[in-house]
Amino acid sequence: MALIALLILVVAAPAFIFFTTEGPGAKHAAIIISLAGGLIVGALAQYTRLCMVGGFRDMILFREPKLLIGFCMIFVTALIGNLALGKFNLGFVEQPVAHNDALWNFLGMLLAGFGCCLLGGCPLRQMVMAGEGNTDSAVTYLGLLVGAAFCHNFGLAASGKGPTPNGKVAVIIGLIVLFIIAAVNTFSKKESAGTERS
Repeated sequence: MALIALLILVVAAPAFIFFTTEGPGAKHAAIIISLAGGLIVGALAQYTRLCMVGGFRDMILFREPKLLIGFCMIFVTALIGNLALGKFNLGFVEQPVAHNDALWNFLGMLLAGFGCCLLGGCPLRQMVMAGEGNTDSAVTYLGLLVGAAFCHNFGLAASGKGPTPNGKVAVIIGLIVLFIIAAVNTFSKKESAGTERS
């Protein structure tokens, strides 16, 4: 229901929703094309249980490469498509909304990847599970949406000019919070396991 409500808001375009009018954020497909593409990709992702975080988990814990092979195929297909269309540009320079500050690129993706590991699935998987009716995933997806809007409206999001000072602070705070959550969960599980044994 939440996703249907979001679709209605996009179509109705009420005054309190601000759409980007310039830059890469303003480029998007027509709503019908986006909806059709989303339904096709969503159905395939649901059928295959595709998840990058789950792919790394399965490969490390079970030596099962199926999910990672799926993401490798997506990468290869996108690479071939970009090469065929003349859109391939290796590196971060002159990419839309990209900067070449390697440290903050790494730390930003560490924050995203670590958060997804703690959630138990990548954003694609969270979207698919929300569509399946998983309320935890629906809340997670809405949190990602609100977080992205917050970052763009309050100067935390990076641009082609590089990361913002406030964005750097937000990434460090985010990493600290995630390490605390991971540590608390790890030690509480160890204590509960020790209590059960005794």
